[in-house]
Amino acid sequence: MKVLLLNFCQFLKSKVLVLFLVFSFIISAQSSFKLPAGKKSDKIKFEVANNLIILPVILNGIELSFILDTGVGSTIIFSVDNKESLELKNASRIYLRGLGDDEPVEAIKSLDNELRIGDATSVKHTVYLVFDESINFSPRMGFPIHGIIGYDFFKDFILDVNYTKKVIKVHDPNQYKYKKCDRCHSTKLDFRENNKRPLVGARYKAKDKLTDVRLLLDSGSGSSLWLFENEQKGITIPEKSFADFLGKGFNGDIFGQRSKISELHIGDFKLKEVTTAFPDSIYIQGISLDTREGSLGGNVLRRFNLIIDYPNQKISFKKNSFFDKPFHYNMSGLTIQHIGFDTVLPEEDEQPTVINKVTEKNRSYLGLNRVVNEKTLQLASNFILRPKYEISDVRPGSPADEVGLKKGDIILEVNGKKAYNYKLSQLNDLFYFEEGKRIKIKVNRLGVELKFTFYLKKVI
Repeated sequence: MKVLLLNFCQFLKSKVLVLFLVFSFIISAQSSFKLPAGKKSDKIKFEVANNLIILPVILNGIELSFILDTGVGSTIIFSVDNKESLELKNASRIYLRGLGDDEPVEAIKSLDNELRIGDATSVKHTVYLVFDESINFSPRMGFPIHGIIGYDFFKDFILDVNYTKKVIKVHDPNQYKYKKCDRCHSTKLDFRENNKRPLVGARYKAKDKLTDVRLLLDSGSGSSLWLFENEQKGITIPEKSFADFLGKGFNGDIFGQRSKISELHIGDFKLKEVTTAFPDSIYIQGISLDTREGSLGGNVLRRFNLIIDYPNQKISFKKNSFFDKPFHYNMSGLTIQHIGFDTVLPEEDEQPTVINKVTEKNRSYLGLNRVVNEKTLQLASNFILRPKYEISDVRPGSPADEVGLKKGDIILEVNGKKAYNYKLSQLNDLFYFEEGKRIKIKVNRLGVELKFTFYLKKVI
């Protein structure tokens, strides 16, 4: 059986809302990734977006972008659109279950695919395609993300992950030699009963007491830390906390409390005032609380350069230039997403973009199918493309909520600057720093332009 898939343009939630957790997969035998004969290592450049590592991959000849996620055991592709073809081989239907409280989701399991990451190739690779449209994560990263890969890649190499330089060095484990590092913390990765998701030990401070915790190493989460409430183990929600939407799993939305812990210890490294989420117990019923007490996410991991060694089941942490950056929550209450592009005539100080050079590959992502037809594409060489942003969530009781901003408002200007002159990450960054900062925002609501002013305020 073969399945023809079309135009991958799906996205993950960003910032503290990112959490794509996948559990209870039907595990299949995978072929190994291999470097070319005689090659001991390879370098792969990556991007960091919302604390996540984004890698270029080539699946059956089609170039895609995947998140490198230590928190998943299998290679997953998100639901697809209908513009560019990708053939998945030997496909059959299955059902997957993850965090959340909805029913299992339908998926396609496909065998014997060719997947390349840098010079590393897997020639008989199994991938899972998720069809459920509710898993089509809103475009809060500002560019397309097509899938995630974890254990399938990690298991065959020793990876030297340099967040500062945005480079991963991929090493043949049989050829790799560790260098002495006096300022590193090396520790065991715990794969319980051949589980594909690694646990790492840490300690956190609450009420002047240090508590040992085992945490899922989860580079596919943009959050800092998740802890599972457990009074017997001394894991309780701090008094200063607030209810919030924490993220989206395979089976629905996840809610809980957000707070900060005073200290997180990883070996001798001490991080202070770490943003922490405590999911409601209903959403973690599928997790054995005897096995682990939470998850360690990308907002902590990116503060280190890491050597991740699945073959020898260990990891090394070395702090980098991000280590001392403070942890913040969104002080506006706004979540913003990218919803495509507008095609408009340029203003006097702008250079036109030649739209008729837009390829089939990126047309759907740009939103052109919704804005102009094929004839317009051929003629409108003087138009420019401007990114379009929408408010996708407003936290109840937040400064943005109190002045009347609403979900669905189209953002036109922020602090006197046209919204399209911001990258999505720049817009989001405005809301995470400088308590008391004034935010002036103009929006379009059902064709009416409205202006609002509010001030950033710490939640806790």
